[in-house]
Amino acid sequence: MFGAVVRRLLTGLVAAAALVAAAAPAHAETIWAVGDAQSRDVNVQNQVAARMQADGAFDHLLFLGDFSNGGTLAEYNSLYGPSYGRFKSITYPTPGNHGFGNVEEGYDAYWGGGFRQPNGGHYYSVDIGPWHFVSLNSEEPIARGSAQYAWLRNDLAQRKGTCTIAFDHRPRYSAGPQWNTLSLEPAWQALRGHAVVLLSGHAHNYQRHLPNRGITQFVVGTGGGRFGNTDNSDPRLAARADTTTGALRMRLGVGEASYEFITPSGAVLDRGELECVSHVPAPARVKVTRPRNRATYRAFRTFSARLRNARKVRVSLLGKANGRCSVYDGKGFRRSSCRSKRSVAAKLNRTRSRLRFKAVESLPAAAYRLTVLARSIDGTLVRKVTRFKVRPRRSRQ
Repeated sequence: MFGAVVRRLLTGLVAAAALVAAAAPAHAETIWAVGDAQSRDVNVQNQVAARMQADGAFDHLLFLGDFSNGGTLAEYNSLYGPSYGRFKSITYPTPGNHGFGNVEEGYDAYWGGGFRQPNGGHYYSVDIGPWHFVSLNSEEPIARGSAQYAWLRNDLAQRKGTCTIAFDHRPRYSAGPQWNTLSLEPAWQALRGHAVVLLSGHAHNYQRHLPNRGITQFVVGTGGGRFGNTDNSDPRLAARADTTTGALRMRLGVGEASYEFITPSGAVLDRGELECVSHVPAPARVKVTRPRNRATYRAFRTFSARLRNARKVRVSLLGKANGRCSVYDGKGFRRSSCRSKRSVAAKLNRTRSRLRFKAVESLPAAAYRLTVLARSIDGTLVRKVTRFKVRPRRSRQ
């Protein structure tokens, strides 16, 4: 039914993002994350805090524990206060091992009671923009059967998506010099399928690990303590920095987040993007602007569509002529059942929400069924079907 002409016509359909291009959701919130401010040289902490401030207004700071060595209120006021304390009103803290023995005198006195459970446990959760954040306390029991573990399971069960970031002090996985925290394994298991990131401090360096069962472990213990070298041979490491202070900046959008590890000088040593299933409804929207549904064309050369909130897209194009059907397989048309739902993946250009693909030559005469399948960032599937015909004008004899 369709020959080489049509294969030339459609080869670029999928390879060049075919019918659709996805729009990257606008970032809704900006946060910084850093931990470990044990240095008595406040200037060291000030360098990182000044970089955050110079970067412009942001929404929240996650401080990943170890605010001082002794954890007393006097140290909070004299060491932490002059540096990161300038962001106290927008900070979400999590306890560290240094000074947790003085938790009531230091941590509680400085932060107040808003970051505790009614039973006194120092863990909590909060929504920031379209993301959910869970502050875990690596200094309190978190084994199965503990109050913290039960609270975590209940908190995670209330949300259907995976746009959750957990943060604590001790890392579940670390390439050193403070190594894997085995006691956090129950929490790690509970987070699987519910979260995409665990942020930790403790090791005085920056580490980004390869995703493990959908979770990326970040270690950002670069807030002012002395440096700790990583084991560069650790196969889990995707990025590291162990000779500089710095902080992790994250920009949060619906179903996605970008991250950058930034030094006090403004150098970006690591960057990337994360994707997740949105907790909030964000169904994909597909509008095929050409061809029009039920339209008949004498010649058809241009496909165009608009797309919003899509993460993955597949395209199916089936043609029927003289009672026989063929479906596009990514390289050309192949004979098929007229009920075929075969589709091919479309590459998405995330910087645009529309695309116009102009063919070199027209489709042959046939009845067509065009189907766009868009997997949205909240996990739902949207199916858009457009039927059209091509009936070239017959030439006069």
